[in-house]
Amino acid sequence: MKYRYLSFLIFASCTSVPDSSVQLFDTSSSTPVLVGQGVISTAEYHEAISYLDEENRALFFTRSDQQFDSSNIYVSYYEQGKWGSPLKLPFSDSGYDAGFSLSPGGDLAFFTSKRAPKVHGLSEEWNIWKVSVNENDDWGEPEVLEAPLNSEGLECCLTMNRKGLTFFSSNRAGSWDIYTAQFEDGQFKNIRLVEGLINSDEGEWPAFVNKAGDLLLLSSIRKSGIGGDDIYFSRKVGDSWSEPELMEGPINTTSYEDSPILTSDNKFLLYSSWRDNVTSNGRSNIYSIPFKGKD
Repeated sequence: MKYRYLSFLIFASCTSVPDSSVQLFDTSSSTPVLVGQGVISTAEYHEAISYLDEENRALFFTRSDQQFDSSNIYVSYYEQGKWGSPLKLPFSDSGYDAGFSLSPGGDLAFFTSKRAPKVHGLSEEWNIWKVSVNENDDWGEPEVLEAPLNSEGLECCLTMNRKGLTFFSSNRAGSWDIYTAQFEDGQFKNIRLVEGLINSDEGEWPAFVNKAGDLLLLSSIRKSGIGGDDIYFSRKVGDSWSEPELMEGPINTTSYEDSPILTSDNKFLLYSSWRDNVTSNGRSNIYSIPFKGKD
Protein backbone atom coordinates (compact mmCIF):
# COMPACT_ATOMS: atom_id res chain seq x y z
CA MET A 1 0.00 0.00 0.00
CA LYS A 2 1.24 3.47 -0.78
CA TYR A 3 0.72 5.13 2.56
CA ARG A 4 -0.99 8.46 2.06
CA TYR A 5 -0.49 10.30 5.33
CA LEU A 6 2.01 13.01 6.08
CA SER A 7 3.47 10.53 8.54
CA PHE A 8 4.63 8.44 5.58
CA LEU A 9 7.19 11.14 4.81
CA ILE A 10 8.44 11.00 8.37
CA PHE A 11 8.83 7.23 8.29
CA ALA A 12 10.51 7.27 4.90
CA SER A 13 13.43 9.14 6.45
CA CYS A 14 13.52 7.07 9.64
CA THR A 15 16.29 4.48 9.72
CA SER A 16 14.45 2.38 12.32
CA VAL A 17 11.50 1.57 10.04
CA PRO A 18 11.07 -2.22 10.24
CA ASP A 19 11.57 -4.34 7.14
CA SER A 20 9.60 -7.23 8.62
CA SER A 21 7.00 -7.81 11.30
CA VAL A 22 9.57 -9.85 13.25
CA GLN A 23 11.07 -6.54 14.35
CA LEU A 24 7.77 -5.42 15.85
CA PHE A 25 6.37 -8.49 17.56
CA ASP A 26 7.72 -11.15 19.89
CA THR A 27 8.88 -14.25 18.00
CA SER A 28 10.09 -16.12 21.09
CA SER A 29 6.75 -16.63 22.81
CA SER A 30 4.32 -19.43 22.02
CA THR A 31 1.60 -17.58 23.92
CA PRO A 32 -0.09 -14.27 23.03
CA VAL A 33 1.91 -11.14 23.90
CA LEU A 34 0.51 -7.67 24.54
CA VAL A 35 1.08 -5.15 21.75
CA GLY A 36 2.32 -1.76 22.93
CA GLN A 37 1.79 -2.48 26.61
CA GLY A 38 0.82 0.71 28.42
CA VAL A 39 0.76 2.69 25.15
CA ILE A 40 -1.66 0.89 22.83
CA SER A 41 -2.93 -1.77 25.24
CA THR A 42 -3.94 -0.10 28.51
CA ALA A 43 -5.79 -0.76 31.74
CA GLU A 44 -7.94 2.35 31.40
CA TYR A 45 -9.71 1.53 28.13
CA HIS A 46 -10.87 -1.25 25.85
CA GLU A 47 -8.72 -1.60 22.71
CA ALA A 48 -9.54 -3.57 19.58
CA ILE A 49 -7.25 -3.79 16.55
CA SER A 50 -8.59 -2.85 13.12
CA TYR A 51 -5.79 -2.51 10.58
CA LEU A 52 -2.01 -2.72 10.17
CA ASP A 53 -0.53 -1.17 7.04
CA GLU A 54 1.61 -3.27 4.71
CA GLU A 55 4.83 -1.51 5.72
CA ASN A 56 4.21 -2.38 9.41
CA ARG A 57 4.40 1.30 10.26
CA ALA A 58 0.90 2.23 11.34
CA LEU A 59 -1.47 0.33 13.58
CA PHE A 60 -5.10 1.48 13.59
CA PHE A 61 -7.29 0.50 16.51
CA THR A 62 -10.47 1.37 18.37
CA ARG A 63 -10.33 2.67 21.92
CA SER A 64 -13.52 2.62 24.01
CA ASP A 65 -14.32 3.70 27.54
CA GLN A 66 -15.03 1.14 30.23
CA GLN A 67 -18.80 1.05 29.62
CA PHE A 68 -18.55 1.31 25.78
CA ASP A 69 -20.51 4.56 25.93
CA SER A 70 -17.95 6.27 23.69
CA SER A 71 -15.43 4.95 21.18
CA ASN A 72 -12.93 6.50 18.76
CA ILE A 73 -10.40 5.38 16.18
CA TYR A 74 -6.68 5.88 16.80
CA VAL A 75 -3.41 5.26 15.01
CA SER A 76 0.02 4.49 16.50
CA TYR A 77 3.21 4.77 14.42
CA TYR A 78 6.21 2.51 14.88
CA GLU A 79 9.27 4.74 15.29
CA GLN A 80 12.61 4.54 17.10
CA GLY A 81 12.02 0.86 17.80
CA LYS A 82 8.68 1.24 19.58
CA TRP A 83 5.04 2.14 19.11
CA GLY A 84 4.38 5.85 19.56
CA SER A 85 1.63 7.56 21.52
CA PRO A 86 -1.73 6.98 19.81
CA LEU A 87 -3.30 9.80 17.82
CA LYS A 88 -7.06 10.07 17.44
CA LEU A 89 -8.03 10.28 13.78
CA PRO A 90 -9.44 13.75 13.07
CA PHE A 91 -12.74 12.54 11.60
CA SER A 92 -13.47 10.30 14.60
CA ASP A 93 -15.20 12.91 16.71
CA SER A 94 -18.63 11.40 17.18
CA GLY A 95 -19.82 9.55 20.24
CA TYR A 96 -19.09 6.11 18.83
CA ASP A 97 -16.83 5.11 15.95
CA ALA A 98 -15.18 1.71 15.54
CA GLY A 99 -13.18 -0.33 13.05
CA PHE A 100 -11.06 0.87 10.14
CA SER A 101 -10.30 -0.38 6.65
CA LEU A 102 -8.68 1.25 3.61
CA SER A 103 -9.63 1.08 -0.04
CA PRO A 104 -7.09 -0.48 -2.45
CA GLY A 105 -5.98 3.00 -3.51
CA GLY A 106 -5.59 4.19 0.07
CA ASP A 107 -7.70 7.30 -0.54
CA LEU A 108 -10.84 6.11 1.26
CA ALA A 109 -11.27 4.76 4.77
CA PHE A 110 -14.31 2.82 5.97
CA PHE A 111 -15.52 2.57 9.55
CA THR A 112 -18.59 1.80 11.66
CA SER A 113 -20.39 4.58 13.49
CA LYS A 114 -23.46 5.28 15.58
CA ARG A 115 -23.65 8.86 14.29
CA ALA A 116 -27.02 9.80 12.80
CA PRO A 117 -27.04 8.99 9.06
CA LYS A 118 -29.75 11.51 8.03
CA VAL A 119 -30.62 9.20 5.14
CA HIS A 120 -34.08 7.67 4.80
CA GLY A 121 -34.25 3.89 5.05
CA LEU A 122 -31.12 3.37 7.15
CA SER A 123 -30.74 2.36 10.76
CA GLU A 124 -30.32 5.21 13.23
CA GLU A 125 -27.78 3.18 15.19
CA TRP A 126 -25.10 1.14 13.36
CA ASN A 127 -24.00 2.02 9.82
CA ILE A 128 -20.85 1.82 7.74
CA TRP A 129 -19.33 5.16 6.71
CA LYS A 130 -16.56 6.34 4.40
CA VAL A 131 -14.14 9.25 4.60
CA SER A 132 -11.56 10.47 2.09
CA VAL A 133 -7.90 11.21 2.83
CA ASN A 134 -5.31 12.75 0.52
CA GLU A 135 -1.52 12.93 0.30
CA ASN A 136 -1.49 16.10 2.39
CA ASP A 137 -3.05 14.26 5.31
CA ASP A 138 -6.34 16.10 4.82
CA TRP A 139 -9.47 14.20 5.81
CA GLY A 140 -12.83 14.83 4.23
CA GLU A 141 -16.23 14.79 5.88
CA PRO A 142 -17.57 11.32 6.72
CA GLU A 143 -20.38 10.09 4.47
CA VAL A 144 -22.71 7.22 5.23
CA LEU A 145 -22.81 4.42 2.65
CA GLU A 146 -26.28 4.18 1.21
CA ALA A 147 -28.37 1.09 0.54
CA PRO A 148 -27.99 -1.67 -0.36
CA LEU A 149 -24.73 -1.94 1.60
CA ASN A 150 -26.34 -0.31 4.64
CA SER A 151 -29.95 -1.17 5.40
CA GLU A 152 -32.72 -0.70 7.94
CA GLY A 153 -30.86 -3.26 10.00
CA LEU A 154 -27.46 -2.85 11.64
CA GLU A 155 -24.15 -3.07 9.77
CA CYS A 156 -20.54 -3.17 10.94
CA CYS A 157 -17.08 -4.63 10.51
CA LEU A 158 -16.26 -3.88 6.87
CA THR A 159 -12.94 -5.25 5.70
CA MET A 160 -11.42 -5.53 2.22
CA ASN A 161 -8.22 -6.71 0.57
CA ARG A 162 -6.02 -5.01 -2.03
CA LYS A 163 -8.25 -6.29 -4.84
CA GLY A 164 -11.38 -4.71 -3.37
CA LEU A 165 -12.90 -7.99 -2.17
CA THR A 166 -15.13 -6.85 0.69
CA PHE A 167 -16.84 -8.47 3.65
CA PHE A 168 -19.08 -6.96 6.31
CA SER A 169 -21.65 -8.05 8.86
CA SER A 170 -25.36 -7.22 8.97
CA ASN A 171 -28.40 -8.35 10.93
CA ARG A 172 -30.82 -7.27 8.18
CA ALA A 173 -32.12 -10.84 7.89
CA GLY A 174 -32.45 -11.45 11.63
CA SER A 175 -29.10 -12.77 12.88
CA TRP A 176 -25.68 -11.23 12.38
CA ASP A 177 -24.38 -12.74 9.14
CA ILE A 178 -21.45 -12.09 6.79
CA TYR A 179 -22.08 -10.42 3.45
CA THR A 180 -19.67 -9.83 0.59
CA ALA A 181 -19.24 -7.29 -2.21
CA GLN A 182 -16.68 -6.11 -4.74
CA PHE A 183 -15.35 -2.55 -4.48
CA GLU A 184 -14.66 -1.20 -7.97
CA ASP A 185 -14.52 2.33 -9.38
CA GLY A 186 -15.53 3.77 -6.03
CA GLN A 187 -18.66 1.62 -5.77
CA PHE A 188 -19.67 -1.56 -3.97
CA LYS A 189 -21.02 -4.04 -6.49
CA ASN A 190 -22.71 -7.44 -6.28
CA ILE A 191 -23.61 -7.12 -2.59
CA ARG A 192 -24.91 -10.45 -1.31
CA LEU A 193 -25.05 -12.84 1.62
CA VAL A 194 -22.16 -15.29 1.78
CA GLU A 195 -23.79 -18.63 1.11
CA GLY A 196 -22.85 -22.01 2.52
CA LEU A 197 -21.73 -22.97 6.02
CA ILE A 198 -19.89 -19.79 6.98
CA ASN A 199 -22.97 -18.20 8.60
CA SER A 200 -25.04 -19.55 11.48
CA ASP A 201 -27.92 -18.40 13.66
CA GLU A 202 -25.51 -17.39 16.45
CA GLY A 203 -23.72 -14.50 14.73
CA GLU A 204 -20.55 -13.95 12.67
CA TRP A 205 -18.37 -10.87 12.17
CA PRO A 206 -15.58 -10.68 9.54
CA ALA A 207 -12.24 -9.05 10.37
CA PHE A 208 -9.65 -9.89 7.69
CA VAL A 209 -9.44 -11.29 4.16
CA ASN A 210 -6.05 -12.19 2.68
CA LYS A 211 -4.58 -10.90 -0.58
CA ALA A 212 -5.57 -14.00 -2.53
CA GLY A 213 -9.14 -13.74 -1.31
CA ASP A 214 -9.31 -17.34 -0.13
CA LEU A 215 -8.81 -16.96 3.65
CA LEU A 216 -11.26 -15.14 5.89
CA LEU A 217 -10.69 -14.53 9.61
CA LEU A 218 -13.79 -13.88 11.67
CA SER A 219 -15.27 -13.98 15.14
CA SER A 220 -18.41 -15.82 16.14
CA ILE A 221 -20.43 -16.72 19.21
CA ARG A 222 -21.47 -20.08 17.72
CA LYS A 223 -21.78 -23.01 20.12
CA SER A 224 -18.59 -24.72 18.91
CA GLY A 225 -16.53 -22.02 20.64
CA ILE A 226 -15.06 -22.06 24.12
CA GLY A 227 -15.89 -18.53 25.28
CA GLY A 228 -18.02 -15.55 24.35
CA ASP A 229 -16.68 -14.43 20.99
CA ASP A 230 -14.08 -16.80 19.53
CA ILE A 231 -11.79 -16.50 16.53
CA TYR A 232 -12.36 -18.73 13.51
CA PHE A 233 -11.06 -19.06 9.98
CA SER A 234 -12.74 -20.11 6.75
CA ARG A 235 -11.15 -21.06 3.43
CA LYS A 236 -12.57 -20.67 -0.03
CA VAL A 237 -12.52 -23.77 -2.15
CA GLY A 238 -13.83 -23.18 -5.65
CA ASP A 239 -16.83 -20.91 -5.26
CA SER A 240 -17.69 -21.95 -1.70
CA TRP A 241 -16.46 -20.94 1.74
CA SER A 242 -15.79 -23.74 4.23
CA GLU A 243 -17.47 -24.06 7.58
CA PRO A 244 -15.47 -21.87 10.02
CA GLU A 245 -12.85 -23.69 12.09
CA LEU A 246 -11.90 -22.62 15.59
CA MET A 247 -8.35 -21.26 15.90
CA GLU A 248 -6.23 -23.73 17.83
CA GLY A 249 -3.73 -23.21 20.63
CA PRO A 250 -3.78 -20.43 23.20
CA ILE A 251 -5.54 -17.90 20.96
CA ASN A 252 -9.08 -18.43 22.22
CA THR A 253 -10.06 -18.48 25.89
CA THR A 254 -13.22 -18.72 27.97
CA SER A 255 -13.39 -14.92 27.75
CA TYR A 256 -13.86 -12.89 24.53
CA GLU A 257 -11.62 -12.82 21.46
CA ASP A 258 -12.28 -10.96 18.21
CA SER A 259 -10.87 -8.66 15.48
CA PRO A 260 -8.19 -11.02 14.10
CA ILE A 261 -5.84 -9.77 11.36
CA LEU A 262 -2.58 -11.00 9.83
CA THR A 263 0.57 -8.99 9.23
CA SER A 264 1.34 -8.47 5.54
CA ASP A 265 4.07 -11.13 5.66
CA ASN A 266 1.66 -13.61 7.34
CA LYS A 267 4.08 -14.18 10.21
CA PHE A 268 1.87 -12.86 13.02
CA LEU A 269 -1.74 -12.97 14.05
CA LEU A 270 -2.94 -9.85 15.85
CA TYR A 271 -6.26 -9.80 17.66
CA SER A 272 -8.18 -8.48 20.66
CA SER A 273 -8.87 -10.38 23.86
CA TRP A 274 -10.45 -9.82 27.26
CA ARG A 275 -8.14 -12.36 28.93
CA ASP A 276 -6.64 -11.37 32.28
CA ASN A 277 -3.13 -9.91 32.37
CA VAL A 278 -1.13 -7.34 34.30
CA THR A 279 -2.49 -4.55 32.09
CA SER A 280 -6.04 -5.53 31.15
CA ASN A 281 -7.85 -5.06 34.46
CA GLY A 282 -10.76 -6.95 32.91
CA ARG A 283 -10.74 -5.03 29.64
CA SER A 284 -9.95 -5.79 26.01
CA ASN A 285 -6.34 -5.44 24.87
CA ILE A 286 -4.44 -6.20 21.65
CA TYR A 287 -2.19 -9.26 21.35
CA SER A 288 0.21 -10.80 18.86
CA ILE A 289 1.27 -14.40 18.38
CA PRO A 290 3.37 -16.09 15.67
CA PHE A 291 1.06 -17.41 12.96
CA LYS A 292 1.72 -21.01 11.98
CA GLY A 293 -1.01 -21.43 9.42
CA LYS A 294 -0.87 -20.88 5.71
CA ASP A 295 -2.06 -17.68 4.13
